[in-house]
Amino acid sequence: MGLALYNPETNKWGQAHTQGAYVLSQYLYQNQKTEIVKFELNEETGQFYIHLSKENLNKEGREMLRKFLIILQTYKSSGASEIATKWYKKYSEVNEFFLKVRKLVVQKKKPRRVELNNNLVRYNEKTIEPVVYPECFEGIIKSYDDRYPEKQRVC
Repeated sequence: MGLALYNPETNKWGQAHTQGAYVLSQYLYQNQKTEIVKFELNEETGQFYIHLSKENLNKEGREMLRKFLIILQTYKSSGASEIATKWYKKYSEVNEFFLKVRKLVVQKKKPRRVELNNNLVRYNEKTIEPVVYPECFEGIIKSYDDRYPEKQRVC
């Protein structure tokens, strides 16, 4: 999903944490000796799959993550910014395969999720039930309106 925040025209990432997640996944993918992670794109069906071996991740992958963090921390602590930048950019590169994946992600992008909190209402000592609101802006407004009745509002 983070590939949607990559801009192929400028070769820049929109958010640092998505770039970091991509770098970490590429480090594992490019340096694995056993098959920890495998990416599969079926362009005919428009499906993208990530195959992850939990067993290999716990074995080889754990050691690779340890090494990744040591490299990152060593560059940071020693102030070796030129070497660190070159190393980080190597794993930040989005090749043709992942540009196709990005195109698919952008095509199938879903609208931003609506954050909605339902309320609990106590009807008596033994009965507490949820009030479920529709997942839309009206539902959010109704949820707040029910949670903070007018008599409690301070303007």
